[in-house]
Amino acid sequence: MKKAVITYNFGDYDTLKSPEWKDSDWDFYLFTDKPQYAVEGWETIEWEDRWDVPDDPKRKANYVKYNVFNILKELGKEVDVAIVMDANMVVCGPLDDFVNIFLMSSVDGMLLKHPNAESCFQDLGLCARWEKDSSDNLDRTWEYFDDEGYPEKVQDYFQTGLSIRRNSSGWRIIEEVFTKIYQGYTKRDQPIMNFVHWKYPVLDLNLVDIGDVGEFIRYEKHHFEKDVVYS
Repeated sequence: MKKAVITYNFGDYDTLKSPEWKDSDWDFYLFTDKPQYAVEGWETIEWEDRWDVPDDPKRKANYVKYNVFNILKELGKEVDVAIVMDANMVVCGPLDDFVNIFLMSSVDGMLLKHPNAESCFQDLGLCARWEKDSSDNLDRTWEYFDDEGYPEKVQDYFQTGLSIRRNSSGWRIIEEVFTKIYQGYTKRDQPIMNFVHWKYPVLDLNLVDIGDVGEFIRYEKHHFEKDVVYS
């Protein structure tokens, strides 16, 4: 079985750290737009002008984040299981144990429950509060979700900063659908991904609390964060 950890850092959005635990049978890939962001322990893959997305670091990172299996296949690095994480997370424990505990044989992936939001609408409100995107983008996204009938509250709203993914047909569908929808709305991937999961329920997910994974993956706040846990 081929296994990899994938992260991304575009426009110096985060400060990536070297893995504190490195399993020999896992590959570690950093996608970035500048080679100076290279960090020991990660194989750097420079992707500056490889796709047709706006010149925005967040959108570039999210293209990688939601096209992991397609990109790795294109690069000849196809994997069976991927841990996909924001660059503000640190590998600190044995990854095989991490996967064995949280990626049950019947599921496509694992994500973290969101501690503050219960729906995309509440999430968009947080994005506006913390000025994470333009009001035009957020308003247009809100209207789109409302027109599609997305509910004001959903069960098990999740974060997107960390996931375990099995290379399944469900994730391949999500990669295609997410990329298509994402281009026209907010650059914040979290509300878009939750909306896609609601509208196209092709993934069987295990959602866990962030406190349950600290033995393996440690969360560190983004350098711009203040008081909230937010992906």
